[in-house]
Amino acid sequence: MPTNNQLRLHLEIPASDFTGDWLRHAGVEDACNRMALWSVHGGHLWLKSELPAGKSHLLQTIDHDHSQCALLKINTDMAKGAAWYQVQQWVQKLEAHAMWMLDVQAGILPLPVAHALFHALERARDLQRPLVIAWRGNVDLCPPELASRLRAMDTVMLSPPAQDDDLLALLRASASHMQWDIREQALQSMLTYLPRRLDILLTALRELESLSFEQKHKPGPAWLKQQLIRIASESQPEP
Repeated sequence: MPTNNQLRLHLEIPASDFTGDWLRHAGVEDACNRMALWSVHGGHLWLKSELPAGKSHLLQTIDHDHSQCALLKINTDMAKGAAWYQVQQWVQKLEAHAMWMLDVQAGILPLPVAHALFHALERARDLQRPLVIAWRGNVDLCPPELASRLRAMDTVMLSPPAQDDDLLALLRASASHMQWDIREQALQSMLTYLPRRLDILLTALRELESLSFEQKHKPGPAWLKQQLIRIASESQPEP
């Protein structure tokens, strides 16, 4: 009796940044505990990391679970206009909520964005709004007024998973969120061929899932090795 294979459906589903359950490990334990205190006692907090470590994911999880929080994603490449205009747009999105969370794109801040962030922090203080900022960058390159505000905030350092078991658990959860049934051996191969960086691993997982459907190819050992070697070469920094 013939069987019909399930085809991928092309549906217009609203985009979501929420990427599934948050996975706790040693590198984020302090941040999770500190965020739990922040949700009760408030204050101003800066989440930092030297490498991509899941700061955005943590804020998205809190935003998903707590309606009193407002999450604003600040893409510095897309930010347009003078600092006063940006602050006005941000505060309009934030001020109706009791607690504010700012997820700022990593890297050097353009001067208008840096000035806007300073005024956003001042506005949060004037309105007595608890605030968390997640940003990976060099505070010494910020304008003095913003740098002084950041240095005055409580800070928590996050780090990516150090153990393979934690990395595999994270990849497993991400694949499950994509509703992709991928073998454990394939996930282990990713740790063999790719750098152990969250941004590279998660981007590679999404690319493999997309290629698998586009090429109608299950991720067998030979195909997977070929794709991972290619992704690894493309992820190498330019000399």
